[in-house]
Amino acid sequence: MSFMDPTVVTGARNWAGVRANHPELVGRLELGLGHGDPAADAVIAEMHELGLTWPQLIAMVESDSGDLPPAARRLYVEVSTPPPWFDSAVARAGARAWWRFGTLQSSTLYQSLIYGYKAQGFVRPLVATGRLTGQVADRVQGTGRWVAEATTPGSMAPGAPGWVATIRIRLLHALIRDHLVADRSGTGAPWDVEEWGVPINQTYSALTISGGFLALPLIVAHDFGIQYSSADREAITHLWRWIGWVIGVDPDLLPTCYAEAQDLFAVAADFELEPDSDSRDLTRALLREGFDLRSAMPIPLPGPMISAMDLVMRPLLSSSFSAISTRWVEDPVAGKLGLRRTPLHHLVDVARPAVRLREVVRVMGFLGSESRVVDRELRTVRRGLGLPPTLAESAPPTEPSTRTSRIPSPMRLLSRAG
Repeated sequence: MSFMDPTVVTGARNWAGVRANHPELVGRLELGLGHGDPAADAVIAEMHELGLTWPQLIAMVESDSGDLPPAARRLYVEVSTPPPWFDSAVARAGARAWWRFGTLQSSTLYQSLIYGYKAQGFVRPLVATGRLTGQVADRVQGTGRWVAEATTPGSMAPGAPGWVATIRIRLLHALIRDHLVADRSGTGAPWDVEEWGVPINQTYSALTISGGFLALPLIVAHDFGIQYSSADREAITHLWRWIGWVIGVDPDLLPTCYAEAQDLFAVAADFELEPDSDSRDLTRALLREGFDLRSAMPIPLPGPMISAMDLVMRPLLSSSFSAISTRWVEDPVAGKLGLRRTPLHHLVDVARPAVRLREVVRVMGFLGSESRVVDRELRTVRRGLGLPPTLAESAPPTEPSTRTSRIPSPMRLLSRAG
């Protein structure tokens, strides 16, 4: 869609300058602003044509009852057939490397969300659905559950829980695109594709996967003192490339190696973004309400005690998250997002020796085998997210799973997007 102005769509004032420095990569990103996910979009169009409800569609896809309509069947077959480059053993190795430090990696989710909130084009669909700052904790928990499922060793095998959850999110993104572009809410103000690009387009999807969920968490981990080997980084990249492929990102926008992910992250950081008031509202809501002390407690505590702890700890945690986040957000953008750099940002420096000591102790074998470390980290995080403790690695499925789950209403799902 050559009629779109990428500067207007993204809010990046220097788009032309960055493209001049990186013509091939930025050219692909520019094209991606006008493209959604044709395969998933066709499924949603088919859903409307057949008069299916969203829960009916998801139940059919997740159960693969054999009665899938044509577009849904094509998508199911496509995502069930890995591309030639995919190596399940490498993906498992990437998942194990990720979960050796799973508790810390899970904490980077807040930074991954802030990474998206910097961009007007990423935020705009949340604004348009009317669910800007409500149910923040639910959105964070929902995203956290998906990341945990998708990165659990073996869980992205066709039919496994992470794979199923990823397809569900892919179709949810298509549902949101349809909801906005077709003005399903009946507001009389459909999404302006010419001015804003396609909602949840290929460019923002690629940046979310390769930047927010891959490159940024590894940068944060390095700042905390975690040293991944080059083999670990490549295996983790392979895992996220596979996740991105299943969720519908254009293969041309997915990094084939960690160096390409770094390049994409670096080029994206060159754009001079202008976060607006909606970006600030989202960031403020995330810092104030994006965590649940009850789920973080290692043991159940009475409600009044949790409330009292929340009253004391929430302001401190909010200030800490804000200060620490400034370590990984460009200075001009951090100020526009309302992030304040205070001495609390040195908490990372304080934690680094303990993280490094833990790694020395782990390498020496005092924490048990790698499998036991991964299992312990997985159980801790999954318990906090309310996920079942069963690990996909212990019994990877050989056939697509027939497990279905309770499907919320479309508007509730829209409120959790992002």
